[in-house]
Amino acid sequence: MSSEPLLKCSNVRKTFGGLQALKEVNFGLARGEVHGLVGENGAGKSTLLRILAGVHQPDDATGVVYNGAPYAPHTANDALRSGVVTIHQDINLIGTMTVAENILLNNEPTGTAGLLSNAKMNRLAADLLKQYHVDVDPSKPVNELPNDIKKMLQIVKAMTWNPKVLLMDEPTSSLTNVEVEVVLDLIRSLAKRGVSIVFVSHYLSEVFAVCDNITVMRDGRTVGTFATPDTTISDVVRNMLGRELVEEQSRSKRTMDSQEILLSVKNLTVPGLLNDISFDLHRGEILGFTGLTGSGLSELARAIYGVSGLRRESGSFTLEGRQTSLSNPTQSLKQGLALLTNDRLREGVLPDFSITDNVCLPIIDRFRNSSGLLKSGEMHAAGREAIGKLRVKAAGPDAPIKSLSGGNQQKVLIAKWLKTNPKVFLLDDPTVGIDVGSKDEIRKLIEQIASEGVGIIIFTTEIPDIEKLCDRAFVMFRGSVVGEFKGEKLEKNRILETSVSGRIAA
Repeated sequence: MSSEPLLKCSNVRKTFGGLQALKEVNFGLARGEVHGLVGENGAGKSTLLRILAGVHQPDDATGVVYNGAPYAPHTANDALRSGVVTIHQDINLIGTMTVAENILLNNEPTGTAGLLSNAKMNRLAADLLKQYHVDVDPSKPVNELPNDIKKMLQIVKAMTWNPKVLLMDEPTSSLTNVEVEVVLDLIRSLAKRGVSIVFVSHYLSEVFAVCDNITVMRDGRTVGTFATPDTTISDVVRNMLGRELVEEQSRSKRTMDSQEILLSVKNLTVPGLLNDISFDLHRGEILGFTGLTGSGLSELARAIYGVSGLRRESGSFTLEGRQTSLSNPTQSLKQGLALLTNDRLREGVLPDFSITDNVCLPIIDRFRNSSGLLKSGEMHAAGREAIGKLRVKAAGPDAPIKSLSGGNQQKVLIAKWLKTNPKVFLLDDPTVGIDVGSKDEIRKLIEQIASEGVGIIIFTTEIPDIEKLCDRAFVMFRGSVVGEFKGEKLEKNRILETSVSGRIAA
């Protein structure tokens, strides 16, 4: 790699209204380098990436130099034309279109009459897929593909722009360990071809596995850049947080106070997705469901809650000793169930609305007066209470939720459902896509909620969440429960072996 940076940021600052999101960012990216960019949610990583991608402009346009010249893109198209391409955390492919149509979108080949040529499109896409070792039919609709293939298609699509710089925002989120290795191998191969890559991830083990150097951000500043072989995960975490991350004893090693069965699910089946699932949840218990991506975790959470689109073939539910149907989300909410979705942006928050609006939405009728008008004072009090109780970092209850970091958005979502006074709290991937500090805070919050007598079910591929939080855990494999773990057997190796094999580990 050349010693001269391809991309260099010097004292980059960015202010939004009265909030200074970037205070002093210094960052250099060499040619053919994979450079990790890490920090807590709200540290400024996404803001920096958006500046480089042309979405935001810095306070001073002279702070970024690219390929030896000032770099100040005013739009995403400006960045694309300069060879700076972004791969977003959320899969932004169009599910109803084919693999080839997605890869060549806005870059489609045409025939002699200027019409789109599907045959030529499929041939070009097939060549690209072969070049990057992605084994998929270019004529296949994207919505029929697993997550790891979709992630790799995003990378292949980005390569059609012949990028010099790839900005990768959480490229391995929601993937299994095996799927992650495939994506990391592809990233390594791109770097060998001379592509410079900024790798943003909360998964520090992956940052260390693929990155040449690591830059740490905290509170809108870069606090240091480290050669990967010369540092450790503990050192990076300490720099991210400005403190040591103290791990507390896992709840799974303690005995639950209550043996009262709060929720009982029997013989729940959704054709093609879930097979004859039965379990009991005790009051104050944290119960886990884990497995590989695609094993049925989210589908189980949604089936319990009665989400539309999942047709139950069988299944019965008993809540506090009384049978109930839980036939739709409205009924489930009235019965005392709450569901924290794993799709925060599309299903969890109203991004343009305030923290107060988001927190109060599920119980909006409680804030109406006798004339049907909303009592804004009480709503603001609820918003302020949520910010204080869950330690949400925000300008105030009127701040739009889209202005918050991912971890703080997740806290607002938890506050929103806590306002419904749930008896059973279903948490679908509650810590995915947030930094280690926020994970720690949310885990403590989950423990606190359980200590107040709420029954909690966590559905996640994040085995550390299962180990640290759960009293018991079930492992799912292709829609079926294949193992139960508790006590000393509730540990990573046994869970992982059962997850990948479908057989109970010794």
